[in-house]
Amino acid sequence: MMQSSVDDRDLAPSNTWWYRFFMRVPVRYLILPIGKRMFKIKTERYKGEFPSRPFIMIFNHATDYDFIGTIQIIPEYGRYIMSDELIKKAWRRTIIMTATNGIYRRKGENANRVVEAVKQTLDQGINVYLAAEGEESANGVTAAIRKRTGQMIKDMGVSVVTCKLEGGYLIKPKWADNKSKGPMFGRLVNTYSKEELAKLTPDEINDLIAKDLYFNVYDWQKEHHIPYDRKNRAERMEKILFRCPKCESMCKLKSEKDDLFCTECGYRVSVDECGLFVGDDLRFDNLCDWDLWQKECLKKELPNWEADPDMVIASDHGCELKKMNGNDTEILDTDVTVEMTYNDIIIKGEHTDMRMPLKELEGLASVRNGIGVSYQGQYYKVITAQYHTCMMRYRTIRRIIMGRTDL
Repeated sequence: MMQSSVDDRDLAPSNTWWYRFFMRVPVRYLILPIGKRMFKIKTERYKGEFPSRPFIMIFNHATDYDFIGTIQIIPEYGRYIMSDELIKKAWRRTIIMTATNGIYRRKGENANRVVEAVKQTLDQGINVYLAAEGEESANGVTAAIRKRTGQMIKDMGVSVVTCKLEGGYLIKPKWADNKSKGPMFGRLVNTYSKEELAKLTPDEINDLIAKDLYFNVYDWQKEHHIPYDRKNRAERMEKILFRCPKCESMCKLKSEKDDLFCTECGYRVSVDECGLFVGDDLRFDNLCDWDLWQKECLKKELPNWEADPDMVIASDHGCELKKMNGNDTEILDTDVTVEMTYNDIIIKGEHTDMRMPLKELEGLASVRNGIGVSYQGQYYKVITAQYHTCMMRYRTIRRIIMGRTDL
């Protein structure tokens, strides 16, 4: 029925009769009720009118289960923009591509094919659903809206619907292995007609979306104190947090069950059932504030990086290097060291010696347990088996060097 490779898929929607049926019957009467019970999805179905069809629905992306929350709000057929990470494994690909007519995007690659797929979808009168941040929230707060979103909406000339999801991040944070049983709340926030949007600039459209979708799960939890009890609540948190707030050492944090501690100075916090930090010597009571602080620390290092462009800013060893060919993975080296300087990403191993200038990269994104690098038309993954290192810091450092504010 469908192509199995992102690279050779049709941009235009196909087999829409099947997906309309699937959304109307199996999803509405089987998948949605089961999913709602499993994860305590309590989003509110929208019963009002839409300005016009087709429209683009935009939601904040907090967890893998946002899909269930949004189809409860707007239970009608549309194409979701999804990460191609979801269809790397054959069994997932079969399920997901049978259930959804997705528009797949590879993290770190430019969005040209995605924009073209959106255009062809809307031209056929079919809605498009997307998370304008481009990926799940890493720290529990809605990330910056991708700049190209406003321009795409402006060019498409369609209406826009915004939906805000609340609490989903704590069901299963991006860094975690285990999940809780919700709840997730959510609702439609605003509708914007194509006539309204035609009067706005792309930046003004992005500002509207950012205002509608902004959500800080930790501020919300301090008010509501809803239990999201997961097994090993702190484990893998060092995928996000890399700097100790007491001794300021880098990549010395280690998680164990509900605790996160520094192996250098012994600083320790615990994570309670609401996802907040508790302990005798708290510097921060939540992951987001800690993350914002460590990023500010990195920004202060920029003059030092500029003064010594060959200095290694970040490095990891014992990594696996892969190259993606469509949905197929080619392992290039099983034991490489990756380094980042002010100018380059450097990857060296027994079979590898690569130097990729940061300013020539088409993209650098965080993927599960590693980074994805798009360079000279090729897409590489550097994957680490060491859970106590934060590979996301490479993306943050590159953005600081490139002068970006969306860290």
